[in-house]
Amino acid sequence: MKKHLIWIAVILVFTNVLLMQDVTVASDPAELKMNLEKAINNEKWNYAATYSKDLAEFYDTNQDYNKAVQYYRATADYWAKAGHADWGIVNLIRADHIDTELDLFVEETNSDQEKLAKFEPPSGTYLGMFVAGKRENGSVNKVNELYGKKHAIYLTYTTWRKKYDDTNSYFPLSFAQKVKENGGAMQIGWEPSKGLDDVVDDDYVRQFAREAKSTGIPVFLRFAGEMNGEWVPWSGNPEKYREKFKLIHDIMAEEAPNVAMVWSPNFLPRHNIEPYYPGDDIVDWVGFSLYTIPFSHGKEVPGGNPIDYLRPLYEKYSHKPIMLSEGAVSHYSYELGKDFSEWAAGQIGNMYGFLPRLYPKVKAITYFNLDKRTTNYDNQNNNYDMGDSRLVDNTYKRIIASDWFLSDVTASGSGQKASKFERIENISKLANKRNCFVYVKLPLGEQPYVVAAYQGKNKLAESYVQPWEMQIDFSKVRESEPITVIAYDRNLKSLAKENFMSRR
Repeated sequence: MKKHLIWIAVILVFTNVLLMQDVTVASDPAELKMNLEKAINNEKWNYAATYSKDLAEFYDTNQDYNKAVQYYRATADYWAKAGHADWGIVNLIRADHIDTELDLFVEETNSDQEKLAKFEPPSGTYLGMFVAGKRENGSVNKVNELYGKKHAIYLTYTTWRKKYDDTNSYFPLSFAQKVKENGGAMQIGWEPSKGLDDVVDDDYVRQFAREAKSTGIPVFLRFAGEMNGEWVPWSGNPEKYREKFKLIHDIMAEEAPNVAMVWSPNFLPRHNIEPYYPGDDIVDWVGFSLYTIPFSHGKEVPGGNPIDYLRPLYEKYSHKPIMLSEGAVSHYSYELGKDFSEWAAGQIGNMYGFLPRLYPKVKAITYFNLDKRTTNYDNQNNNYDMGDSRLVDNTYKRIIASDWFLSDVTASGSGQKASKFERIENISKLANKRNCFVYVKLPLGEQPYVVAAYQGKNKLAESYVQPWEMQIDFSKVRESEPITVIAYDRNLKSLAKENFMSRR
């Protein structure tokens, strides 16, 4: 965990250097288009990818983002045809940075019958936190008061064969007791720091499992996370990793029925994640580490969005409940000496206001609340501590006050009303007041000032804060006419506009 953030930075540096490099392409797009068409006709996909990338950068530089998005995504397609799909990922990321999206969602009762995993709620999202911020200073007891809402999950880490002298245990029992006193569950990152060969069925592992059971609380066990990253010593051998994950699963199933197994790669790199997947019968939850920063390699790169980063992974693994095992948004760059609180507040809105509603199988989010300058980590550039930014802190507290966020981990299927949000075009026979929200994504992380819904000249609803929630009385909506949604800036200039029709 300590080294992974610098490796994430290295990955993002490489990615963003590619994204932000000076454009040295032909200034005539007509010539580029002609060369691209010739390459496509001849099925020279390497050349097609190169010309398409040049066109994307031309339009990107001239802020014609719609065309730039089109060519960045085409570039990724051409690289896939050339047998290098992973080479196109950087282009897809840049397309996401500058794309515009606007969608209207309506709350529906979730009547789907599905088997729930261990500790999985029917709907909603567990709140979690890593209590390393300056205000909480490692104390679970302070969280509810500081953030105005009880949190369900508390994160800690332990290294392989570490002994806790105060409790004469291998499992962090003191921390578990504090969590229990606060009515919480526990997530633990269990890190085989000496490598996978040291993971065997021995007295250490058996005692760890029995001590986990003795806590009497739900335990989300994130064994050997971020295995897709070269920064951890258990990376590099997917076959052995799967074998060891199954071993731990089997021991926990025998010794500790209160433990849910969490398989948790990092969100980058993503091309090498799948070989490490142990199998549906071994994994209870799928987790991801997911960080969003507005700068890299000394340059501002504000387009990153946790929703876009998670999308391809969600599409692959959402047959399982998903958690953000650890995630955060940086609001200050020590390298640049610059505050990014306004941008970060918008990304907190994306991470908490939108992401679990757009991706309803995201059933838990744990915020990694830490100022890197308070650690001895190699990369000390980022400040994720919400207590150091009033705007970020207030945004977080406002959004998590929603009933969508759950304060207690319960047995699967108990306690919560099952609901979900659907795109309006997928819903028919809307005839009463319904809870709605509008997902707005603008280029480079820009946020609107207000979002409003109209039918003709009649304003149906409006919202001034993320996640742009509103109630629409569909009994007053004419089924034959579209609903128009507009996102405005502070001068009430339209930033994005779309028409929507419910399903007939």
